[in-house]
Amino acid sequence: MKKLLRILLAEVIVVAVLAVALVVLILNPVKSEAESYVLSSRNATEIAAVHVEHEAGAIDVKTQEGGFLVEGVPAELMDVELFIEFLTACSEVNALQKVDAKGKDLVDFGLSPCQAWVLVTYTDGEELSLELGNVEPLSGNYYCAVEGEKDIYLISGETAAFYQMVKEDFISFYVTPELTVSSALSAVRDVTFSGGPLAEPVTIESVGDGDEEVRQLARSFGAATHIVRGNGVYELDQSYGLEMLTPLCGMQGASIVYYALTAAQEDELGFADPYMQVEFDYKNGTEVAEHFVLRFLPAVEDGTFFYVNAAGSGMVYVIERPAFMDMVYEKLLLRWFVSPLLMDVEGITVESGGKTYDFTVDHTDAKNPVAALNGETVDIALFRSLFQLFNSAASDGEYLNVQPVPSAAPMMKITYHYTEGKADDVLALYAGGTRRVNVYVNGVCEFAMKDAYVTRVNQALSAIQKGESFDINW
Repeated sequence: MKKLLRILLAEVIVVAVLAVALVVLILNPVKSEAESYVLSSRNATEIAAVHVEHEAGAIDVKTQEGGFLVEGVPAELMDVELFIEFLTACSEVNALQKVDAKGKDLVDFGLSPCQAWVLVTYTDGEELSLELGNVEPLSGNYYCAVEGEKDIYLISGETAAFYQMVKEDFISFYVTPELTVSSALSAVRDVTFSGGPLAEPVTIESVGDGDEEVRQLARSFGAATHIVRGNGVYELDQSYGLEMLTPLCGMQGASIVYYALTAAQEDELGFADPYMQVEFDYKNGTEVAEHFVLRFLPAVEDGTFFYVNAAGSGMVYVIERPAFMDMVYEKLLLRWFVSPLLMDVEGITVESGGKTYDFTVDHTDAKNPVAALNGETVDIALFRSLFQLFNSAASDGEYLNVQPVPSAAPMMKITYHYTEGKADDVLALYAGGTRRVNVYVNGVCEFAMKDAYVTRVNQALSAIQKGESFDINW
């Protein structure tokens, strides 16, 4: 962190092409209300060059090859809307009133020397040379003078603010683009969180955009829209997931620390080994997703602010602590271990108490499936209830960390067999804490549930063989 505060960024002069700003101005010329004294009445597209100079720095804008060039600001970092407003302030210049300057000197208005000098060159060769003076204390407006004229004017503080900008002001504070679709769950794809509060990396994947592997994994959870991959595979709790993903959309810095860094300089600042990293694809209403690797370092000791760098952007911002810095892994996961649709299951095998119960489901008639137990047809309504009971296996919410696999046989094992080549899901239940069973899903145990589930399943297995109803609540 000390390195981040010590490294000085060498001045980088980069010419940024803002042809997009010119296009916007041509298609949507900005109009202002008529004022009493018109100092310039032009379209922003008639600007050939702008030079602004004051104590804090200088801005140079030129046109080239159908676009605007802003010296020292990379095009991809520009706040285009603000830049268009700046150009408009240089093309449509209106004074609010003339000032009675009798018996006063220019120094009284802050015009000798001036506080800022603006030179605008238009495409027809004409120029506007404007000198900005002090603020008029009562109105908050500013004194100004035009080269070649004797009059002194007042212009609005809003307009004067554009003449006091420095080139860094044109840099957008957005680390990621503003969200243009309905939800962060739609925009953020295949996001992996690592570091920070997480012991192991966690990946959230969109099922709709996923490959065949993702779609097959998601069938374990019926109509899941997102899956979570950590030590195991789970269905995402959308409410908590949305809370964690939303800060990634339109992430905005509170301030800019560095810009125009090289990749090597980014790494030297400490981002090669970040406190936390979030890597994701951002499909924000476009056909092609933009890939981001956001890297975070603490900016203050109490953790309320962080430095953030999008790898390769050359930018470092300060942001307020985002919600995912306090991510709780287990809150990302829905409680149900597996919850497939019956139509995706061709059989279930239960091993309990030394017995094996082999259920098969024939979906030849999709509307009227036929279920059998060890080759003998069973009442489909009872089987549907049993299937609902199987799918009700859910954690009690307490995270156990990853548990070692016991050497003994489980007290119950439930294996789901799927259609269309999906791999089996296996729930193996072992005795856990008081009145609890540890649940191993495909060999991974991170949660437990009430042992009443085992009792209820055994009762249901006995009842269905007799054609009797049973309780599925446990």
